[in-house]
Amino acid sequence: MRTFYIFKINKELSILLGESPYTLFKALESIYLMDKENVGVGRELLEQVSNLINTDAYNRLIYEKNKDNDFYQKIGNRHRIYNKYRQEETIITVKNTHILLTTNVLPKNIKLFLPTNDLFVCDFANRDYFWLSRLVAI
Repeated sequence: MRTFYIFKINKELSILLGESPYTLFKALESIYLMDKENVGVGRELLEQVSNLINTDAYNRLIYEKNKDNDFYQKIGNRHRIYNKYRQEETIITVKNTHILLTTNVLPKNIKLFLPTNDLFVCDFANRDYFWLSRLVAI
C-alpha cells in the first residue's frame, strides 16, 4: 500500500512553482519530517504553502464522482473503493489541511476520485511527487 498526501497549493505558489515541483516537494517534506515539538511552526509553514480544504465540498465532489461505482462506500470523511476482482483497495480521507489517499493501485487512478485543480500529490515514503493536473493516465 502506498500513502499519498494531497495538498491544495495556494494559487501564487502554484503559478510560481508549477514548473519546479521538486522545490515544492522539498518544502512539504521538511514540514512532514519536522519534530513533534515544532508542530506550531510546521502548521504555520503549511498554511503559507497550502490552502485549507473545504471538507464538505470535497466530500460531496468525491461522492458525486463515485456514487455509481458498485465498489464505493462513504462513511463520514472517509471514502473507500474495494474491488475484490481487480484486487484494488483505495481509501481517501478528507482532512482540513490535506487529503490522505492510501492505495495499492497506480497513481494514474487518482484522477478518477479527485478534482485536479492546484492539487499537489506527495508520497514521502517513496519520494514521489506530482501535480495532479499534469498526471497523464496510462
